[in-house]
Amino acid sequence: MLSLLRGSARGLFIQTGGPSARRLLQEAFPLEARPPRDLWDRAREDQTLLLFSRRDLDRGRLETFLADASPVDILAHLINADLEAPLRVRPLPRAILFRLSGDRERAMEQIARDFDARPGKLKQLLRWSGRHPVVLCFTEKNLNRPLALADLQPDVLYFDSPYEKLFHRLRGRALEYFNEAAGGEAWRNLEIRVYDVWERYDLQARRVRLVLEDLDLGLVLGEGWGKDFARILMAVSVYRFRLATFIAPERIKALLLGLEYDAEGNRLVDLDLFEGRVKIGWQGQADRKEDRSALGRRLRQALRLELLPETLARLDAFEAQLIEAQGFRP
Repeated sequence: MLSLLRGSARGLFIQTGGPSARRLLQEAFPLEARPPRDLWDRAREDQTLLLFSRRDLDRGRLETFLADASPVDILAHLINADLEAPLRVRPLPRAILFRLSGDRERAMEQIARDFDARPGKLKQLLRWSGRHPVVLCFTEKNLNRPLALADLQPDVLYFDSPYEKLFHRLRGRALEYFNEAAGGEAWRNLEIRVYDVWERYDLQARRVRLVLEDLDLGLVLGEGWGKDFARILMAVSVYRFRLATFIAPERIKALLLGLEYDAEGNRLVDLDLFEGRVKIGWQGQADRKEDRSALGRRLRQALRLELLPETLARLDAFEAQLIEAQGFRP
């Protein structure tokens, strides 16, 4: 499944005359102190960014924390506490992340017209206010990964709209805006053909699905059995995935090659890639004097570095089952 839109951590800007509010929250919730420039990095959607501005500190200096609690819980705790120092709290604009590549400005202009949004810069975040402040940020990175502030584009769109309503409307048109930026030329229709002489197709298909989903490589339009004529008048059963993607076929081929081999360079499966009737070869991926087995080992290592730890654990479990079902090493 291709993920184009997701939310991000929420934030509170707290103005106070002293450290009492911060101490109160530290006693009640897990708070991780972070430098302001790193506050947003790797923050989860269920966490809250806290920015404290204190009158007893130098002007412009902020104390910044990442809290494992919701803004509602934090505000309730502050309201119910008997704080001596005066307190002012305002929410930071909620951020929506949009995965977009190509002519980003073209899509942003269309979104701004459709939703009455105001173009701005990400660094203006603390100065944007409104009844329902929301900021739409853009990135070319996968959205199923923790993102750093450096992964976001500096140009953003600011909205004054209820977050849930805006998110729902944007999600319904996300693919339209994605295609607007791509100019209709980004999508490639590819076919992955799985061949396994030991007929462990269920495990092989699960491995392919796992990598496609983890790396968010495109839309699987369909999958199922088919026939391939490896030789004249000799039909071979294959399992096929039809993939719509904006990723270059050579990149997809490299990932598939990484799935074909185990750590010792033994072949686990054949994964061929076609664009139309054109087969995408492996030779262009190899270094000088590098054979297919050595290439497979190298690309396997590269693939493993890209996967989430939980995905890697599942992939290793599938590989162990493949070898066990085979009865001996390939």
